[in-house]
Amino acid sequence: MGGMGGMGGDDPMGGMDLSCMMGGMGGMGGMGGMEGMMGGGPKQPMDEVDGGQGSTKWKWEMNDDEILVRIALAKPTTKKDLKVTFGAKSLKVEVFGETIIDGKLAGTVHGDESTWCLVEKGAELQILLSAATANRWASLLENEE
Repeated sequence: MGGMGGMGGDDPMGGMDLSCMMGGMGGMGGMGGMEGMMGGGPKQPMDEVDGGQGSTKWKWEMNDDEILVRIALAKPTTKKDLKVTFGAKSLKVEVFGETIIDGKLAGTVHGDESTWCLVEKGAELQILLSAATANRWASLLENEE
């Protein structure tokens, strides 16, 4: 699935911030506050963590069963410049033919429920992965510190 690559870039609305789409996450508005009334309460969001090495860095965070990966792009990018591939245990991201992320995920995701979009007029790629469980991941990729 190519995700919602059409959001951003050529989009006349100037892109959509992924936080708008994640209204159901605990603590971020939407139905997140309902968990407190239904017992158990929302889980505390995980702080954003740096990942990657050298010039291929990204930031990621996990809240409940959703993982948000943010990659700052060196120059304005359109969906034609990107290739994002989700697998149950893998993620591959290519920008202008250069591989940014290519590895085995630290956990399992639902590839058909994961998506991506460009924000900030193509200056940032945001990837939303739907984790198969709400267990916290220690890292985005296996063997990553």
